[in-house]
Amino acid sequence: MRIGTGVLLWLAAAAAATAVGMAAVGMIGSDIFGSSQEPLTQAEVEQRLATPDPTGDPAGVPSGSPSPSPSGSETPAPTPTDPPSDEPEVEPTTPAVSAPVSIPADGAGTVIARCNADGTVTVVSAIANQGFEVDSDDDERDDHPQIKFEGDDVEVEVRLRCIDGVVTPEIEQKTDD
Repeated sequence: MRIGTGVLLWLAAAAAATAVGMAAVGMIGSDIFGSSQEPLTQAEVEQRLATPDPTGDPAGVPSGSPSPSPSGSETPAPTPTDPPSDEPEVEPTTPAVSAPVSIPADGAGTVIARCNADGTVTVVSAIANQGFEVDSDDDERDDHPQIKFEGDDVEVEVRLRCIDGVVTPEIEQKTDD
């Protein structure tokens, strides 16, 4: 009888632990207090994409569409002769930054960078291949950032410049003799 009671208690404990684990996983998947944010409608998405980022952080990771930049000119107010329009007025903008580009570094790794409107380069990331480490003094916005990939007997240095809005790398490989 003692063995039967022990088995029943063990099964009850296992079932309780499984139930608690499943409940915890379920809460993590749907937010602990339930989903408090409704999905955005298509109109809300378009409005948020058309609105400039309030933080104005040009060094942030791009959201998939270029941020509008101030054009310095105001849109004239509609005159009474203009026909009414249901669509919002959108000023043409030029992208403030170029799209990030991937730059292979002679088998040592990859640098992802982009040009900014002011001619500086922002390094988005530097990823070392196996056997290499990244040594970067310039991980912020700079006009000539430099990233080094250091291996056991080789060092690959990548210097970046923005020429005509295009990230242009200069790659130098040094070996220890």
